[in-house]
Amino acid sequence: MSKAPQTKEAKLEAAPAPAEPQPEKLFPVVLTKNYMPAEGTPIEIIGHMQPKIEAKDSAGRVTLVSPEQWIAGEPCPPPVPGTGYPNKFWAGTHVKVPVAEAKKLIANKAAERADDIAA
Repeated sequence: MSKAPQTKEAKLEAAPAPAEPQPEKLFPVVLTKNYMPAEGTPIEIIGHMQPKIEAKDSAGRVTLVSPEQWIAGEPCPPPVPGTGYPNKFWAGTHVKVPVAEAKKLIANKAAERADDIAA
């Protein structure tokens, strides 16, 4: 009962296929400060709360122009048009970032947790 020596080809065929890399887990946060992620950082935009808009008429009565509403899938608009950078997210935007990045943002008080446990 002697075993035949295996060839290199047989060893390569018998080797298990490498596992596909798992995507990074993303953690939801609410930005309290403006944030520009490093290039290549995976980010998912959840949305933002649009504040209510009120206007006064000539008689001094305050009328509601637009109620407060949730805008899903869009970052907060810049406070002054024409400012910012293409990848800059303004304070108030709800985003999902990698767990390590979320820990760093929360530690620096640039964001707050937005998960169910945070309440």
